[in-house]
Amino acid sequence: MRETKTAKLRSALLCCAFLVLPVLLSGCGGAAALGWSAPVIEDGVMYVGSKAGKLYAVDLNTRQPLWVFPSEGTLAGIYSTPVIRDQVLYFGSYEIATSSFLIFQNQDIRGRAYAIDVTNGQELWHYPVDESQESEPFLGPAALGEDLVYFTSSDGRLYALDVETGAYRWDFETGEEIWGGATWSDATLYVGSGDKNLYALDGATGEVKWSFAVGGAIYCTPLLSEDVLYFGALDNSVYAVDAQSGEKRWTFETGNWVWATPAEYEDQLVVASLDQSLYALNAADGGLRWQFQAGAMIPATPVVDDGVLYLVAREAGVYAVDAETGRQLWHFPQEGNVTVLASPAVADGLVYLNADDGKLYALDSETGGLEWQVAPGEWK
Repeated sequence: MRETKTAKLRSALLCCAFLVLPVLLSGCGGAAALGWSAPVIEDGVMYVGSKAGKLYAVDLNTRQPLWVFPSEGTLAGIYSTPVIRDQVLYFGSYEIATSSFLIFQNQDIRGRAYAIDVTNGQELWHYPVDESQESEPFLGPAALGEDLVYFTSSDGRLYALDVETGAYRWDFETGEEIWGGATWSDATLYVGSGDKNLYALDGATGEVKWSFAVGGAIYCTPLLSEDVLYFGALDNSVYAVDAQSGEKRWTFETGNWVWATPAEYEDQLVVASLDQSLYALNAADGGLRWQFQAGAMIPATPVVDDGVLYLVAREAGVYAVDAETGRQLWHFPQEGNVTVLASPAVADGLVYLNADDGKLYALDSETGGLEWQVAPGEWK
């Protein structure tokens, strides 16, 4: 299975057929985008994975790194958005066992799950512990349970690890790759797979409670709200499913793949599609309230803050949209292009972007004006 899954990941990284996605290439045969981790902000510190294969903790007052992981060397790419609890940061990596990141053929692609002390950037544990344990890249965000942390892998498995030590507890294998994360609630895990199924699993054992089949791969992390799961698929649809029974509540069809996790604003479900549209739906029945047309594919989950939706649209940059009406408030950049593949973060009147050019941008949340930008690779 390892050879098959690795070959599929390489194809996803390099194949021209994948250019329809907001994924990994700027052109057929072009350079792969090695990671697009969404920034996470906590207590005035931004935690973000860079295209340089580093995870940074950035003091937002000084715009300087407090620590960098790994302190020596690099990871091939970080797609996994950090998750933090009790001063511990969890993320997954995409790694290559050679020194060159430019030629993917004949290289050993692997992944690791990490737990990092947020106070100093020191590693607490990683899984797998050694190279005798094989694993494919961990691309989605981790899900935190009570005593376990759950990582999804492109080898089609969900791994349950001891949250304190990283020790392996169990894994659940789906029929294809898993590129999104799992959602944990009340001792149950919900996870989608490239095998076109959404699974509800017992969080303690991995036993299947139910599964729900759709017409395309599910590459997003499911959103759970008031006992309803919302998720999109590569059959151009978004679904609402009862979290207890796995029965369908409703479905809504868009004009292209739904890659990103939906967002929620009051009684609305906000869905981003690769058809360049953002849809606001009635969360109860899936009825359309408004539709916003962006200037490019929308690859990531919008962020809602104080009645405003902030969404990225690949090379078109970022938009601010009124969450009630879908009216555009501002767009950045007004001239030129900035490619963004990961969700923004919003804090203290600023919108933060981890852009595909390797820079971090801070924008005024009311006007979209550029406050500052920095290239992590230039930090000394």
